[in-house]
Amino acid sequence: MLAVLGAIDELDIATLVRIAERTGLDKKTIINLIEQARTQAGVTVDKNEAVYSIRAWGPVINRGGALMYLRGALNAPSVP
Repeated sequence: MLAVLGAIDELDIATLVRIAERTGLDKKTIINLIEQARTQAGVTVDKNEAVYSIRAWGPVINRGGALMYLRGALNAPSVP
């Protein structure tokens, strides 16, 4: 779900085809994950013709933290 939301957020024109190229997921999976983000995390995803955009990340997902995770910034080595 985070990969799809991150792709929508970062792409200038987030069409289903471009999201699929960015994430490596098939279109049906992307549509299902967007719906899952709406219902489970309260994310508001708009679709204007063929372009998706995130209006609000909702109460569950922190945008900054999600994007940091996707960029690998939170993959710190574990300390024993």
